[in-house]
Amino acid sequence: MKYRKKPVEIEAIQFADDPDTLIKINDVLGLDPVNVSYEDPDNPVLKIPTLEGAMTAQVGDYIIKGVHGEFYPCKPDIFEETYEPSGRSVDGKLLAEKMAAPIKHELDKQYRDAQRRKGFL
Repeated sequence: MKYRKKPVEIEAIQFADDPDTLIKINDVLGLDPVNVSYEDPDNPVLKIPTLEGAMTAQVGDYIIKGVHGEFYPCKPDIFEETYEPSGRSVDGKLLAEKMAAPIKHELDKQYRDAQRRKGFL
């Protein structure tokens, strides 16, 4: 039997080691406290309490707030394959305006590359 994932809307912010992003992670997602580890100064990690225990997010990973208020990190490639902009606004801009064109361009490029590898192009 096959199943399809139900459409859900989540909140997410891509982790960057800058004050504005850390404030958004706290204010928009509600992750409190925001705990960044600088054990390796060149590779800061965000420590996230999850239902499965503490997890870490690297710079560039997405921090997702799930439908039940739970948090978890997600790698950018998996995030972009799994989620699409909902059309709702964040910081006064539509997510679709901010993300849809670059994501579509990247997906088109990946499709063309796959077709070339298979010898179709």
